[in-house]
Amino acid sequence: MSADLDAGLNDQGDVEDDEGDYSVYPHMDGIKCSMSWKLGSYGERGALSDDMIESLAERFDLPFKLVRELSVLLGNCLNNDDDIAINLTEVRRSQAIERGQKYLKQLLRKAKQSSIGPQELRNALGSLSTYFASTPEDADLLPQVLDKLETATALTQDVINDIRRIHGTPGAIAEMSPRDKRFSRDKRRQYIVESCCYIWKDAGRPLTYTTYSDGRPGGQRQGPLVNFIQAVVKMITEPGQILSGETIRVDIDGFRDKLEREEQERWAPPELGNQYT
Repeated sequence: MSADLDAGLNDQGDVEDDEGDYSVYPHMDGIKCSMSWKLGSYGERGALSDDMIESLAERFDLPFKLVRELSVLLGNCLNNDDDIAINLTEVRRSQAIERGQKYLKQLLRKAKQSSIGPQELRNALGSLSTYFASTPEDADLLPQVLDKLETATALTQDVINDIRRIHGTPGAIAEMSPRDKRFSRDKRRQYIVESCCYIWKDAGRPLTYTTYSDGRPGGQRQGPLVNFIQAVVKMITEPGQILSGETIRVDIDGFRDKLEREEQERWAPPELGNQYT
């Protein structure tokens, strides 16, 4: 009977799944961050001290009101409260379930061969998620096995059968790695640069930079906006750091594209019809 059950455990298409495919965007800790941001819970006082605000306002000839507004925006970007989701990554349902089933099949083989212990198996199963389970009953299958393994000193046939049942239940487990790890990075830098650009724009300044190719100090990308962003970044990192000019260029270009899309959507003609026609 065991051989017949295991024969049907294929890497793909193991179970029928009638629910449509879609993506979710959970917050994930541990996203790589190259900058040592001064994280904290800043609230309405913002991330910049009064001296920093005064220094930026005078150096770049900006209204104090705008720099104080920037301080609050930066505080939001640097907030480390548990309910603030900065790192949002795309997880595709079909891929997560497929990876989960493939990993579960590997664990099942190890369990049958007695090449994995109860606690090692429990830790491995604990890395899986029930996020896409279709019913509360399906979502409870994995926790039930974890409970059995918590004090187990040996693997039993009962546990192996439970793992088979999970494998045969669509969506009961998923491996929640990002869909594309190339885009899994700390979003704080992008939001910080955008905050600087918003304030710069509100002050009536152009969202521009100058490109030099003569090897001058400061790199290829320079200009008042670039200098402003670098000054802000240096204030909110510990120890003080600056971004590469090319990184700032990419973020400024992205911000300008974002503004252009928003403007086009604002003036786009209304769509004909409605949900009832």
